[in-house]
Amino acid sequence: MANQLAHLETRIDSTRLREQAPKISVWEPPGVAAAKPVAPVAIPVEAQLIAAIEQPLRAGEVHRVGNDRKEREIAGLLDTLTPVQSLALSTRLAAGTASDPLVIAFGRLLVERRNRLIVFLERRRRGR
Repeated sequence: MANQLAHLETRIDSTRLREQAPKISVWEPPGVAAAKPVAPVAIPVEAQLIAAIEQPLRAGEVHRVGNDRKEREIAGLLDTLTPVQSLALSTRLAAGTASDPLVIAFGRLLVERRNRLIVFLERRRRGR
């Protein structure tokens, strides 16, 4: 019985010590350095891309043929981008900012065409 009483007194004393101890965290997060804003990568053919997407079909051109031609023109413009520019453009398109004119223009393309062009852009980014 005396042994149990001594054990109980030890637990009470340790609880009291814990309550009286200053409240500190064992883990302190490292100081967070403010991230410097990165300048966006310029897409030199941005205006041409928007113009190619928004151009009307040529006189007498069938809808499918005209859109196939537009898709080839856009792919040709995307092919001129460096891998870094391709990554930047891919990131912009994935972000889907509603105020970005290039995102708005790409949104006008049919889903299948847009997906093919994005896959083309991804391959270009990887140097393939």
